[in-house]
Amino acid sequence: MTKDNTGRSDLVHFRMDMDRRTLLKGIGAAGALAVAGLPPLAAQAATKLNFIGWEGYDSFLEADDFSKKSGAALQKSYISSTDEIVTKLRLNPAQVDLCTPYFTTDHFLAEDSLIEEIDLSKVPNFKNIHPTILKYCEGNMSKDGKWYAVPMTYGSNCMVYNADIIKTAPTSWTDMLKPEYKGKCAITADYQGNIFAWARVAGVKDPAHMTYDELKKTTDLLIDLKKNHLRTIAPSYGDLVTMLSSKEVIIAQGWEPVAEWVGKAATIKVAYPKEQAMGFIEGYAIGKGSPNIDAAHAFINNALSIKGQLAGATANSMPVVIADAIPQTPPDNQALYDYKGLDQYFTVKTNVVSMYPLDSDGVHATWDDYQEAWEKVFKA
Repeated sequence: MTKDNTGRSDLVHFRMDMDRRTLLKGIGAAGALAVAGLPPLAAQAATKLNFIGWEGYDSFLEADDFSKKSGAALQKSYISSTDEIVTKLRLNPAQVDLCTPYFTTDHFLAEDSLIEEIDLSKVPNFKNIHPTILKYCEGNMSKDGKWYAVPMTYGSNCMVYNADIIKTAPTSWTDMLKPEYKGKCAITADYQGNIFAWARVAGVKDPAHMTYDELKKTTDLLIDLKKNHLRTIAPSYGDLVTMLSSKEVIIAQGWEPVAEWVGKAATIKVAYPKEQAMGFIEGYAIGKGSPNIDAAHAFINNALSIKGQLAGATANSMPVVIADAIPQTPPDNQALYDYKGLDQYFTVKTNVVSMYPLDSDGVHATWDDYQEAWEKVFKA
């Protein structure tokens, strides 16, 4: 696996056309599993765990040759959208041993009995998570004192730019509208991060809870950005890396590891616009009814070991969440992430949002509305 194809490398738009409050009906168990891209239950060996998540996030789990040591192995299905995990959990949660759901979805996945409560006694390394990380993910990953996902890394949909060409760091998302960058800027197909950014430009205080009018203003801004300024909407972070490396693109919405993945091809730096970037804290969850629940907990605990954290930091240039792992990360990782300023990262540079409304109150846009808005941008 090369660095320009790791992590959130394939954030492609995915439209989920199903009732979010009920399971799919009228589909047999075998058919449901086939749609989800999972093997039937009979084909599963006891030592095989179905992992559904982003490519690269498995590096934390498997660190230190854990599969061999534990006698269990991951059977991997990499996703192209966070919504795919919701789809697969709804089809049959027991067939998802480990997954990386988007942190904002953890609450309703727990409410709908699609993910297991995490038994923290089986994840002793949980106690070593940096307290600042816990503070900013607790609202999404836990409920009534019970945890349903475990944080393992974090990041943001920040801005990246070519410092060889752009000598002064950008300070606003609107810098992408400058005439000198016309046709030389890009965004990825990460609808959550882009809607957040341009909602902020539109003056929206809480981009995860917009009125219909606010969502329309945001959509119009994104359509203008796409039609009159962007070179492209990159279908993946790998594609963005390629364009930054070739200097086709010199400023873009990105993700911190992109600066490292470009390497020596260009001097790519990270900027956090004054409107903030959408922050996220990623974690692992276990499908409800998983027959390999003990092994799943063991893999999560390994991901939170110092070796597990350093494996992810080294392989994918992602930040760590275990306090004792921070001083052991490579120098380039420490330079990319201000571990001493985590509070500022989550309050000034970024903002960790909550889930979009699932049901309409007649005033605020729902999750479906957000996806439909992005579809308009995508097709404009």
